[in-house]
Formats: sequence, structure tokens, C-alpha cells
Amino acid sequence: MKDSLQLYRRLIVYIKPYWRVSLLSMVAMAVAAGMNPVLPGLVKPLLDQSLIAKNTTSMWQIPLLIVLVAIVKGLAEYCANVASQWVANKAIEDLRRKVFDHQMRLPIAAHQEQTSGRMLSRITYDIPQVGSALSTAWIVVIQDSLTIVALSVALLWQAWHLTLVMLAIGPIVAWVIRKASRGMRTSNRQMQDRMAEMTNSVEESLAGLREIKVFGTQQHESSRFEHIAVRLRKETMRVVRLSAANVPLVQVLASTAVALVIYIASNLTRNNMLTPGEFVAYVAMMAMLFEPIRRLTNINATIQRGLAGAQSIFELLDAEPEVDTGTRTFDRAHGAIALEHVSFRYPRQEHWAVRDFNLDVRPGETVALVGASGSGKTTLIALLARFFDVQEGRILFDGVPASELKLANLRAQLAVVGQHAALFDDTVAANIAYGNADADEEDIIRAARQSHAWEFIQNLPQGLQTRIGTNGNLLSGGQRQRVAIARAFLKNAPILLLDEATSALDNESERVVREALVELRRNRTVIVIAHRLSTIRDAHRIVVMEHGHIVEIGSHAELVAAGGAYAKLLQSGEEIIEDTTSIPAVDLSR
Repeated sequence: MKDSLQLYRRLIVYIKPYWRVSLLSMVAMAVAAGMNPVLPGLVKPLLDQSLIAKNTTSMWQIPLLIVLVAIVKGLAEYCANVASQWVANKAIEDLRRKVFDHQMRLPIAAHQEQTSGRMLSRITYDIPQVGSALSTAWIVVIQDSLTIVALSVALLWQAWHLTLVMLAIGPIVAWVIRKASRGMRTSNRQMQDRMAEMTNSVEESLAGLREIKVFGTQQHESSRFEHIAVRLRKETMRVVRLSAANVPLVQVLASTAVALVIYIASNLTRNNMLTPGEFVAYVAMMAMLFEPIRRLTNINATIQRGLAGAQSIFELLDAEPEVDTGTRTFDRAHGAIALEHVSFRYPRQEHWAVRDFNLDVRPGETVALVGASGSGKTTLIALLARFFDVQEGRILFDGVPASELKLANLRAQLAVVGQHAALFDDTVAANIAYGNADADEEDIIRAARQSHAWEFIQNLPQGLQTRIGTNGNLLSGGQRQRVAIARAFLKNAPILLLDEATSALDNESERVVREALVELRRNRTVIVIAHRLSTIRDAHRIVVMEHGHIVEIGSHAELVAAGGAYAKLLQSGEEIIEDTTSIPAVDLSR
């Protein structure tokens, strides 16, 4: 109960900005609830005055009052529903935006700890559940609670001793609802986990559809999905069973109390202690209590789903965003990088990914990182971009520690081109200008020409305005990479990080992309991870890594002559691949 109140208090924060409309909604609910006992209350004069006493005035006044009450109640319910839904949807819009913004600000480590399906399901599943709790449940709980209060007051006024008999079941009903609530909350949390698993399974299967078809694993994936779907169904049915048992049990208890009250009231009428009109009016009011009690009992399942969703959402919002304690900025860095005794290991890992790493990179220098898989190359790129913070040592840019630079400013000095270009379901122009809102069409075309992307962009149906699909799936691999390189050209950052930018391409695409990369690398500091010999050979220095350490450093010729680890990698042909296509060596300092 305490947890539920705390969750609702946090949700109310999102309603506070719209308190005026909320107040209007509650006033309208109070009016609608106040009309409920008036209607059965009119039964007493209808029977006693109009039908029994034959009062002619009552004969036209009572029907008119019934119509007026119905009109007032209808208008009040309309205002209450529209105003409540408006407030709830505004609150959900704010919450959805805040969740998405917070996900974008979380460190990479937080995303790695959870599946993308779990992150996605918070917006696609959890927030709609909270929305139902704030909209439908909000209306039912407030309006029906006010209706019960109004009817109970009217019943006490009519015959307090009978009403006390009926209210005696209240504690028993509250106990039943509380027990059911606990069970439903637990099951709803399990449903959220299953929904996240299902979302992740679908996402993985769609992303790996080619591999699934090639390896013939459709049945395996179907079985895996079916297993998750069955578990989700079982948890859903557990909630259904609890909710379904909750409602009739409450109704049986209420019916027992009503039956007892009717029996006592009948005896009172027989002894002339109640008039026929009072008896019928009392029974009508008592009968009207059933529907709001039933709705309140039923809505409990919606509330518990919403609270479980809120708990999941607030767990995310309570997670610490990326730490940014920097105060210094660059207009434009010169490109000097120093790594001093840098060590880092991933959370819950025993072994260091990078250990006591020392390297000075001069402005405009190209340094290639080579080594076996798992030697720490990609980790170094992530540390330079501050996707992770070093645990020992420090990284400096132009002599300034990375931790002292504002995070956004540090990343503004970097351009990254990876193995898989991250493109968005938008136009070619929007993807090239991503992060550069001020870029005009001339700038975009210039970047496209520099990256050799203009050659294919001109042939697209709508040129720069052609939409390229989710993750650029309407383009080939080489075209996607050239769009990513055009984006880096347009950013014009002084430091370039290349992480196997050509390793997934065919020979022809790789040749064109390499030519574009040669242009991109001019007059920039470049840290490059590559397996292609031509890319490595063009570097000013080559850093050979093993288990997060530097084992050799020098130019291609120097390392070959030394006959050490680099020469062995060349001979193995596994980590450094001879090129089947080549472009001339280029002076990158021009």
C-alpha cells in the first residue's frame, strides 16, 4: 500500500502543471456523483405524493426534475471525461518524452546491462499501462468513489441503522481487494519482463532474418518465440483469474448485506416505520451502489498494471545519466591526444580490457591499432569518445584532461565512422546533415562529393530527398558507408576515429570507400582500427596490441624489419589482410 501511494505521488507530479483542468475535472465528477442519489431520491415523492396522494403538482414537477437531473449529470460526466483524458494524455506525453530523453542520456554501460527490447518495451508497453491508470482508472476511482460517498450519505440520512448493517462489509471487501492487488502487481511485473523478452526476440529475429534463412533456424526461432509467448499467456491468465474472482466475491458479499437490509426494511415497512416511497427509494439507492463498487473492483487490475509500469519507468528515470563534470571547452582542438597509464575493465569483468596504456598522438598524425580480437582496440575508441570513463590514468586532448572538458564539446571534436553505419529512416540529405542543423544544400552536396557518395545519390529517384529506410536498408553496404563518411566530412571534426570502416564491404565498394577515407583523413588526427594492409601501411605509426597492452609501435617498414608481433600478424593472414584491390599510397599531410 505504501509503495502504491509513493508511485501515485510521483505520477501526480506530471499532472500538477495541468492543475486547473484537473480541478475542473474533479468539480465535474463531484457534480455527476451528487446527481446519483437525487434520481432515486425522487422516487419517494413520486410514489407517496404523485401515485398515492394524487398530488397534481407533483405529477408534473417530478418528471421535469428527473429530466433536469439527467441533463446536469450528462453534462458533468462529459466535462469530467474530456478534461480527465486531456490531463492524462498530456501527462503521458510528458512522461514518454522524459523516458526517451533519459534513455538518450544514459551511459553506454546502462544500455549494455539491459536488452534493447526491455528499453523499447518501457515506451511501447509500460507507458500505455500507466496511461490507462491515469485516464480510465482516474475517472473511475474518483467519480465512483464520490458516487459511493454521496449514496452512502443519502442512505444514512434515510435510515442510518439499516445503512450501518450494509457498511459492515466494508472492511471485508477492502481486505479482499488488497490481497488481489498484491497478486496482480507481482504478475504484472512478470508480464512486463515477458513482454520485454518478446520485443527483444522479435527485434533480434527481424535484424538477423538473412542469417535465420541461410542457417535454416526458422523452427528454432519460432520455438524460442513460442516459449516466451506461452509464459506471457500464463502470467496474463493469472491476472485474469485474480481479477475475475475478485469481482464476483465482492458482489456476493455486497449482495448478502443488501439481502439482510431488504429483509429488515420490509419488516419496518410492515410496521409502518417506512413509507412505500421511502422503502423503494432506499432500495433503489442501495442497488445503485452495486455498479460503482463493481467498477472499482474491476478497475483494480488496470491500476495494478499501471503501477507496475510506473515502477519500471521510475527505475529507469532513477538511473544516473552520463556524468558530465567538465567545465572547459575548445573552439576547435588541434588534435593532440595523450593516453597516460590508462586502464579500464568492463562492469562485472575480472580481466582488464585496457591496462597501463601509454600513447602520445601528434596533431594530424594517423595511428593504426592492430591486434587480435579482444586486444582492446575498440575499447580504446570508446574511451576516447568517453562512452566509458577510464578507471586508472587519464586521457588528454591538447593537454586538457578529458574529464575537465564538457562532454558535448569533447564529442564535437570527434567524428566516428564504424563498421556498421548508423543511418535513420529519413532522407539522404537529413542523414548527411545529421547533427548539423545549419548545413545548407550546398554544404551537403560538397560533403557528398568528397565522400564519393554523390555518384549514386544523383541516380536515386529523388536525389538528396530520397528516403533510405530503416538503418538505410534501401542502400547497399558501400552506399551506407559513403553516406556515413559524408556525415563526417560535413562535421569537419579535427579528430577522426575509424573502427573497421571497410571490413564488411565487397572489393569494389571497399575501394571506393577507401578513396573517400583517404580524403577524409587529410589534416586530421586519425585513430584507425583496420584489418586491410593498405589502410594500416598508410598510417604514420602502427600500435600492436595484446590483452590491452602495447607490445610494439612503429611504422610498417620498421615493424616488418623488427620481425616481432606485427610481422607474425602479417604472416598469419588472420588479423591483417592483404588487399585484392589497391590504391596508391597517399601523403596525408597535404
